[in-house]
Amino acid sequence: MPQKLFYLIIYDLPDDKAANKRRNRLHKMLSGYGQWTQYSVFECFLTATQFARLQVQLERLVKPETDSVRVYILDAGAVKRTMTYGSEKPRQTEAIIL
Repeated sequence: MPQKLFYLIIYDLPDDKAANKRRNRLHKMLSGYGQWTQYSVFECFLTATQFARLQVQLERLVKPETDSVRVYILDAGAVKRTMTYGSEKPRQTEAIIL
């Protein structure tokens, strides 16, 4: 089984009609890769191949001049050291790639 890393994906898009459509598409796309944990935050356990596919989709969707998407890549040790208050720790589930 290929190794999976933990990807914390955080996004912020402007509040206008075009960006709202992109935000909805981004949310739907990311839902196929991981778990939605907060308004604009997703936690994903992905293989290198899955992440490469996600990167291509992000590059097609995001407008770098107005949108902001950050991807933090964490190893298993960092995930184990995650501290949470009021919710559960990140847990690995099978990704459903759409």
